[in-house]
Amino acid sequence: MNIENLRAFYKTVYHKNISLAAKELYLSQPAISQQIKALEKDLKVILLMRSNKGVITTPPGELVYQYAERILNLYDNMIKDLECFENDCTNRLTISSCLNVGQYALPCLIHEFNRRHENVIVNVDYNLTAEVIYNIKEKGIDIGFIEGCYTDDDISCIPLGEFKMYFVANGNWKEKSLSKNKLFRYNFFMLDKKCTLRKIIEKTLIDNGIEIKKLKFELETPSIESLKSAVAAGYGLSILPYIAIKKELYTKILSIVQVEDIEFKYIYSIIYNKKIYKKSKSDFIDFIKTSGKNFFC
Repeated sequence: MNIENLRAFYKTVYHKNISLAAKELYLSQPAISQQIKALEKDLKVILLMRSNKGVITTPPGELVYQYAERILNLYDNMIKDLECFENDCTNRLTISSCLNVGQYALPCLIHEFNRRHENVIVNVDYNLTAEVIYNIKEKGIDIGFIEGCYTDDDISCIPLGEFKMYFVANGNWKEKSLSKNKLFRYNFFMLDKKCTLRKIIEKTLIDNGIEIKKLKFELETPSIESLKSAVAAGYGLSILPYIAIKKELYTKILSIVQVEDIEFKYIYSIIYNKKIYKKSKSDFIDFIKTSGKNFFC
């Protein structure tokens, strides 16, 4: 099977249009059609049917499409790693991280790792936890940092310890402690429902007898920086991870508000595909296990 024939098929199904696939791959439409026919010949199945709405997959075509993204991602990552060898940069490491760890803890850790492994090129992108897991499982990313933990037959998880979140107000907030009943008086600036930490927040509030529907949510966003800005301006309260607010607490831009005995606890973990060996990945995992956690910002 020719990998570029698979790519032509994948892009055609992704765009549901041969013309758009041809444009992205810088090929002619007839060339794309010929590649798909060649793939069908190799696999001995019909993959696509034309319709007045473009192209649609046959049942075998849908199955091939589900595998195609993973195959293409693994292939492309392999090529990049091989190119890295040719350019004398012994290893490349790809990291997909949940927003909180990626933005507030990883920079210092990666700096120390690079100091010890100067020949490793590290690439980091930021995603929601669910997307990080998908990137490890399907896109061949080396290391993932997530909230919580995830394992399956291919994926290993290393918990990094317990972390906390707090009710947060601006630095001039006078009430350093509140009763649960007073929470309903204030506007809340909250993490988006798609965020894993939001689920942990909601469960903790429910477990402590707080009716979430009665809280006044002024804004919901995955951006912690936006939430910090709103709270610092004195517009209301939020619930944020400690690692994201350490600087603002020190400079007294923000302050922690204690609400009776409510505690928000969660864990961060790294995940990786244990069936794919790569030296830079192995070095990074060893670094985390021995002393890496000490270098979080």
